[in-house]
Formats: sequence, C-alpha cells, structure tokens
Amino acid sequence: MVNRISTNKFAKYKILILVFVLYIVFWIILMIVLLTFLGEATRINLTPLLSKQNFIIELTLIFILILPLSSLLGLVFGGYIISPLILYLHKKINRSKRFYGILHEKKQEKPRMISKGIFPMLMSINLASLLLTPTFIQLILSAEIIFRLESVSNLPMLTQFLAESVALMITFGLTTTFFSSVWFLKDAGIIYSNKEKIESSEEFVEVKSIGEWLNTFLKSYAGIGAFLTYFIVIYNIYSNFLTNTGVLNILNIPILILWIGMPFYLAISLIPTIILNDLLETKRVNYIKKIAEKLDIKNTAIISFEFKKK
Repeated sequence: MVNRISTNKFAKYKILILVFVLYIVFWIILMIVLLTFLGEATRINLTPLLSKQNFIIELTLIFILILPLSSLLGLVFGGYIISPLILYLHKKINRSKRFYGILHEKKQEKPRMISKGIFPMLMSINLASLLLTPTFIQLILSAEIIFRLESVSNLPMLTQFLAESVALMITFGLTTTFFSSVWFLKDAGIIYSNKEKIESSEEFVEVKSIGEWLNTFLKSYAGIGAFLTYFIVIYNIYSNFLTNTGVLNILNIPILILWIGMPFYLAISLIPTIILNDLLETKRVNYIKKIAEKLDIKNTAIISFEFKKK
C-alpha cells in the first residue's frame, strides 16, 4: 500500500522532476564548458555574498541551488507567517463591513508549473531590475569582477546579467513569500462578502476569496509592468549587440541567450517549491483554518446564484 502511494505521488510529479533534473544537467554542462574554455579567467569572486572565488561556479550554484532554496524558504515563511498576518489585518480593517466564512468545496488541481510560477518569476525579475543602480551593483558584485568586465572586456551586458542573477537571490525568495501566501489562503477557502450589509441598498453583492484578493493585488504589480521591464532590458541588450563589432559582438551572443532564458530558469527553479506546496496541502489548509477559527471565522460559506425573471 505504501509503495503504491509513493508510486502514485512520483507519477504525479514525474514531468516536473524530469524538467528540474534536465535543468540541473544543463547548468552543470554549461559550467564545465565555460571552465574549460575560459580557464584561469574564471578565478575571480562573483559576489561578497558567496566565497567560491570562481564566478562561473558561483553563478551555477545560484541557479541550481540558491534560487530553489530561496523559493522554498519563501514558501515556508510566507505561508506560515505572512498568511496569518494578512488574514488578521484583512479582518481587522474590514470587521464592520464584511462577513467572513470558509468555503469547504474546492476543485482538485494538478500542480502546474507555468500557472503558479509565471507571476512570481515576473515580479522577481522586475524587482531585481529596479535594484540595478550603479551603487547597488557595486555593493553586490565584487570589485574585481566589475573591473575585469567593464575595464578589460567591456561587456556591460554580462555585468548586468551577473548583477541581476545575484539580486535574484533576494527578490526571488521575497516574491515567493508573497505568492505562497496567496496559495495558502486560496486553498484554505477563506472568503468574505458584503451581502448582509447591502441587502437594503442598491450596491452589488461582493463575494471574494482573500487569497484571490491578494493574488489580484500582486498580479497588478507583477503583470504588465514586469513584462515591460523585462522586454526593455532585452531590447537594450539587443541594441548594444547590433552596435558592437568584432570579437565582443560574438561574445554577446551567449550573454543574450542567457538573458532571454532568464524567465525559464526562474520558473524551473520554482519546481521544488510547487511540489512541496502540493504535498503540504492538507496540513497547510488545516493550519490556516485553525488560525481563521481563532479570528472567529468559523461559519461555512455556501455560494449560490439565483436568477429571477423581470
């Protein structure tokens, strides 16, 4: 019986696991190729936050280890600490205007990497790009690598990519923290409504999930603005690519490919978090419901529609 359950769980996640394994293999192969061709030139520290003294190895560790770990920490912190805080503040602010309940009927969904990962990925890229001021770049990148890239190789595209990658160590976990709160609250089925307050008025009835309310708020920031930020960065890189000539132009090609692939790297880095989020579903739903009960959110909510002829 235990073996059957384990097999079923693996079958459920096998595509996600396979994609993540191939992603790790890709970065390891890329690391080996770059170390082989660049040799001693890679023996400089990427960031004071790491101490491997080899920027290719540090970059590989960021994408295959640190970013997935950062999102896992964001899941735990956002789900178990931020979610109850949001629930408390929402009810505290709207205590006399809204009625709260728990919707127990819920559709069963398979873990989908694209749907869950796209907005955390966009927001993290947007935040990291906003942080890339000259002062911040000097803070997160080692002085040696800035000197090598800007003064010797003159590859600002690579400098910006490396700075963005280091900044993502912070912003990726931060955005996962926010969106994991959405996942916890949505799956717990905590909803609110103004129905009883407007029965004698002409206002429209409002019925919303707290998780969906938070999701809409975050998506409004992570949506069009994040897309524009990312495509402006790509456009600037492409423009620099067209204006450069000679050997540097050839070196810009793999850097442009790395930049274009950034959203995919981040989406795949979320796979361990998405799987863990799904595995913890029962426990986290019960956890949020216990918090809701302490906030006097106990009533079962039933959503129905009634149509009347004129």
